Amino acid sequence: MQVRKELYVESPDKKTTDQRSQRYLDSTGLRRVERRSLQGESDWSNAVFERFSDDNGRTWGKWQDVYSRSVETKGEDEIATYNGKETFNPQFGHFVSVDMRRVFFDGHHKAYKRFWGHGEASFVDHSMLSIRKEGSDERTTELVKYEEGADFDPDNWRNPAYTNNNRAYLGCGVDVLDNGEIIFPIGASMHACLRIRGLDAAEIFPSCSEIMHGLIVVRGVFNESRGHYDLTFSRPIVISDLKSSRGVDEPAAIMLPSGRILAVFRGSNMESKNWNTRIEPGTPAHKWYCYSDDGGRTFTDPVPWHFDNREVFYSAATISAFVRSIKNDKIYWIGNISDHATYSNFPRHPLIIAEVDDRGLLMKETITTIDKREEGDSDKLQLSNFSIVQDRETGMIEVYLAKLGQREGNTFWADCYRYFIDVD
Repeated sequence: MQVRKELYVESPDKKTTDQRSQRYLDSTGLRRVERRSLQGESDWSNAVFERFSDDNGRTWGKWQDVYSRSVETKGEDEIATYNGKETFNPQFGHFVSVDMRRVFFDGHHKAYKRFWGHGEASFVDHSMLSIRKEGSDERTTELVKYEEGADFDPDNWRNPAYTNNNRAYLGCGVDVLDNGEIIFPIGASMHACLRIRGLDAAEIFPSCSEIMHGLIVVRGVFNESRGHYDLTFSRPIVISDLKSSRGVDEPAAIMLPSGRILAVFRGSNMESKNWNTRIEPGTPAHKWYCYSDDGGRTFTDPVPWHFDNREVFYSAATISAFVRSIKNDKIYWIGNISDHATYSNFPRHPLIIAEVDDRGLLMKETITTIDKREEGDSDKLQLSNFSIVQDRETGMIEVYLAKLGQREGNTFWADCYRYFIDVD
């Protein structure tokens, strides 16, 4: 694989980063939309804009303010909507994505402070499955319900029958199968996962199961009569807080050519008095993986992900993603691999891409560095906040990444880069 890097846009000021992502609007053609998210604080966008290109990104129209689609204020609360990556389903002529709604009780500033400082469930997440028909901007959305519970009511958004049930952080994308079915992962409530499994939280995850996640892999069959997917859910996958102090985060799932369904997620070895973590000092940091050979009904217990030569690698608590190349149909993984000293969320470099084999293991010989820490970059460099699109003209994988933490003492004074990855 060959990688070419270019500066895409500079940070607008010393307190703000300009995050970018792109996608195609239709199943064919070269019309793209680019999203611009200005960020000056952790896990929050302060402004969001979109613009359109009819010539594959060579020229662009004017920016349009779309922030109101992302954030809504209701009294003292804030409700944020996060749109996941769209995947086209050619069997039914529509795009499908997993989105997320987060309700911040008393606003995001206070909610995050209570969450990190006291381990409170000060915000709640729910995943939604969304469909956008080809040629339309309209989306139909349904709450992903793996247990009983109420739907979201914009006039009663604090309804406990909604907020206390079906909590789920969105996973990293949807995989559309050849027969038109879909699979996707969600970070379901750890508390709910343990209950569904009939497991005792006091034994498996006594530290803070009410604010952490397990994993459920969802399979969907499109129901044409009602215009949405009928969903079935895997047996929940859980992990002890002695292995991952934050449970399951940011899961990704994909079906391999063999029919095996592979799931990989971000773990953590972070110690926190506020969360009463039990993890031992020196516990290694991994990406964890599990797989299903029965169509997604049951999964193996998660173990540290490793290379095809059985060598275990280390990885901080960072997001990662699978991409199936439109050029050669091979499956690749993009994420961070570091050394044995990795702790909690750092280091977040280098960023690599590697091919996944038919068993679901990373092929070590294929590892290619997308970017790494360079002279002048701070030790808190984050090569982890990325988005992906594949160029329909060239087949190249494009990665957009804001290099948070590149400048010492200024996390969000960060430039955005674009990488062109040419696979075999």
